[in-house]
Amino acid sequence: MRHLRFAMAGGVLVLAASLAVIWRLEHRGPGRPSIGDAISRFRTSSTVGTSTRLWQPRPGVYVYSGTGDESLSFLNTRQTEGPTEPGTVTLQPDGCWQFRIDYNSFHHQMWERCSTRTKLVESGGTADQRFDFVAFKEGEHSNTSCTPPFIVADLAATPGTSAPVHCTGRSETTKATFRQDGTATYVGRDTVTVGGTGVPALHAREDLHLSGGQTGYVHIDIWFAASDGLPLKEAHSISVESPAPSPINHVNYSEHGTWQLNSMTPRV
Repeated sequence: MRHLRFAMAGGVLVLAASLAVIWRLEHRGPGRPSIGDAISRFRTSSTVGTSTRLWQPRPGVYVYSGTGDESLSFLNTRQTEGPTEPGTVTLQPDGCWQFRIDYNSFHHQMWERCSTRTKLVESGGTADQRFDFVAFKEGEHSNTSCTPPFIVADLAATPGTSAPVHCTGRSETTKATFRQDGTATYVGRDTVTVGGTGVPALHAREDLHLSGGQTGYVHIDIWFAASDGLPLKEAHSISVESPAPSPINHVNYSEHGTWQLNSMTPRV
């Protein structure tokens, strides 16, 4: 009986461990991004200030409704975005500002944009992302710089006007470098519904190809408020292949997502 009891106890432990692994597999990954954390971060890291230029939104935390999917070929890893995504605007000197959006608790991205008379230009940004592989989590931080800054919106442009995009990036995690080349095209004026009200918008499209340490493409459709450049809506599709040690050889990453603003009033 003692041997049977020990055998049964061992079986229970094995079963419990197996169930724990299954639970981790089913529940791994990020949670929803926290709006409260975004507001706290904004309050502690930002000198609020006042928007003084045409293409400069009011600072604060805006709430977006979003949906999306992020997948990595390594261990068939998949993560979701949304359903609420805080977007934070912080003002910088000389008419510039940063826009950060949190897709989930593991993934956020930030862009640097500046107001130059009738134009809104983008000079680069950063991306931070983690993946949960059950036994460990792996993070990635990358910086991108665009020289010269490219035009993302222009009140004086006619539909179909395009501008070249040339950016370089570097992964601080893997030390790999990459390039982004393509065009930013002004599609035309549009209206985006925010909180039940139509908001005049400028629709822009970015088509970029990656080369160097990473290869692939980035397609983005984005709508900016015609009044101040606040991002109102976005749809993006990304596919990237990165080299990896043998026998894996390469890892594929894909991301598809959309988000849309819920209210024009920021939380501060």
